[in-house]
Amino acid sequence: MSVPVPVRKPEVDLSFVLAPILEVPDVQHAMIITADGFFEAHSGLDPETAEKLSAVLASLLASGKGTSQTYFGERDLLRQVMVETYDGYIFVIPAAESTYLAVFTGPSVAMDNVSYEMQKQVQTLGKAMVSPPRPHGAPPPADQGGAPA
Repeated sequence: MSVPVPVRKPEVDLSFVLAPILEVPDVQHAMIITADGFFEAHSGLDPETAEKLSAVLASLLASGKGTSQTYFGERDLLRQVMVETYDGYIFVIPAAESTYLAVFTGPSVAMDNVSYEMQKQVQTLGKAMVSPPRPHGAPPPADQGGAPA
C-alpha cells in the first residue's frame, strides 16, 4: 500500500503585483489573500498582523457574499467590499479563483485611483497565477477539451 504524497502548489512570489498599488498616494498597505483566510503576499506587514488580517478579511468576504446573494439572488457575484473608518479605507476585490486583493489606505486617498490600479493589478495577478504550460504532447485537462498539443 502506497502512502499518499501531499500535493503542494508551487510557491510564486506575487509581491510584484502590489508595488504599483503602493505608489498611489495615501495607500498604506496591500495584500493578496485567499478565501480560506491565508495570505499569498503583503507589503511589509508584520507576520502576525498579516495572518490576522487575512482571516478577518476572509470572514468579511464571506459575509459580503452571503449578504449579496441573499438580497440580490444566488447568481450575484461580489465585485468589491469596502470598509470606511475615520482613519481610512479598506478595499477588497476578487483577483483570481479564491484569491482577493486587499488595499488599506488613509482617509484622503483618491478612491478612483485606487480602484483603477487594483483592477490593473488583478489582470497582472491573473496572468501570474496561470498554470504552467503542460509538457509537449500531453493531453489537455479533461475540463478544457480540445486536441492534444
